[in-house]
This record gives sequence, structure tokens and C-alpha cells, in this order.
Amino acid sequence: MRLPPDVKARFAALAARHHLTESGLLSKLIDEVLRSNVPGAVASGLAADVSDAATDAASEDRITLRLRHGDRMRAAERAGARGMRTGTYLVLLIHNHVRAADVLPPQELDLIKAVGAQLAALGRQLRMFDMPNTLTEPAASELRDLLAHVRHDVESAREAAAAVVRRNLMSWEAGHA
Repeated sequence: MRLPPDVKARFAALAARHHLTESGLLSKLIDEVLRSNVPGAVASGLAADVSDAATDAASEDRITLRLRHGDRMRAAERAGARGMRTGTYLVLLIHNHVRAADVLPPQELDLIKAVGAQLAALGRQLRMFDMPNTLTEPAASELRDLLAHVRHDVESAREAAAAVVRRNLMSWEAGHA
């Protein structure tokens, strides 16, 4: 909304006096007008609402960001590629940065869990793999060594995937407790 500079300055000073942003004060004013125009509603004073807002911990966790030109579109594209809403994606980025955590989005975490399960199944299949009776001893020995190497690599990949899942679950639980 466009206001004359002197009115805007007085409004900014009023907002500052109540420890609010101009947007926050305007929001409180709108809420008060709507509340006082609802039949049967008891109107509480704006000053009481303003002081309540300063002590309300939930409102202190809310923040407004202004993105640079084109950033919202890029964030929406990245969020979409990860199957997330834009706001959820941006919160995850901030969470990871502020907490120095590497939390994956839930869909990616589920994908890693599925890969881990597939690797475990492949490892079981390799253990049950029978050696052909017709192979000569040097060839059979090489095949046995190769299978042992592949089983080791599969198990290492499964353990790495499981570790990522564990770290992410612990980070999510610590961040949302």
C-alpha cells in the first residue's frame, strides 16, 4: 500500500515502539478489525495483542525472506525435482546449513532405504550362488575370489546406505524434538 512519507514514518515508528515490523503491525490491525466485526466476538484491545505478539515464541520463529529475481523459480524447480513444496525445500536448506547437518528429503531417504534393501537381497543371492561342478580348480578359485570381492563390495555399499539413513533419522529427530 502506498502512503505519504510522513504517514509511513509515523506508522514505522509505531511498529518499532511495539517491537514489530510494519508488516507485523499491519497484520495485527487487520486481525483486530476482522475480529471486532464478527458478530458475537469479544474485541480485545490492539495494545494487548501487540504485547502478546512480542512474547509469543511461535511468532518469533517466523521469518520473511526476500529472494532475488529468479531465485523463487529456481528454488521451485529444485524442490519439484525432489518432490517437495518450495517452502519445505527452503526450510530444509536452512536447517541443513544452520545445524551443519546433511538431512535428506524424506523421498530421497526412502529411496536410499530401498537401495539398501536391494543390496542386502543381492548379497543374500550371491551367498547362495552355487559353483558349477565342471570348472577346473584355477577357474573355480578365481570365480570364488571374484564372488567374495563382489559380496564385500555389496555389503560395503549396503552399510554406507544404512549409515546415511541412520544419520539422517538422528538429525531429523534431533531437529524436530
